[in-house]
Amino acid sequence: MRAIYRMALAAFLGFALTVGMASHVIAQQQTKSVMQQLVGTWQLVYAITTLSDGTKREGFGGNTQGIFMLDGKGNFSIQLMGDARRKFASNSRLQGTPDENKGVAMGSIAYYGTLSIEDATNTVTLHVVRNSFSNWDGTDQKRIITKLAGDDLTWSDPATSMGGASVNVWKRAN
Repeated sequence: MRAIYRMALAAFLGFALTVGMASHVIAQQQTKSVMQQLVGTWQLVYAITTLSDGTKREGFGGNTQGIFMLDGKGNFSIQLMGDARRKFASNSRLQGTPDENKGVAMGSIAYYGTLSIEDATNTVTLHVVRNSFSNWDGTDQKRIITKLAGDDLTWSDPATSMGGASVNVWKRAN
């Protein structure tokens, strides 16, 4: 009979230890700051812009792909590119035609800098150092996180470079 009690006690202690460890891991995940949760590489799932007249459209000529990278010190880089880009007949980016150059401007944006986060409001401020849309050089751009759960991130951009507001959905890269 004693052996049965020992086995039951061992099973109970093993179960309690497993539950305790799982609870500790969950608590650690819940106590991570927004910055800690964002660190890493994210791939764009989609970005939809709503223009001032209510029209919704995918920017950059459609089929937009992109990447958002953030390191542990707050340095970020974002690149978005779509189908408005065209191959250059000259095979030199310095010898593009006006239409080829327009395609680059309409079909892509790339920028980098540092970011800060206000955890209480889930507001991300991108402190832009340089941007392919040079009007944003040295500016602060706001993003509001509406979802951050595991490998899923959604943020809204109230003032896009093409006008209007957008919603960007990201998935953590593997």
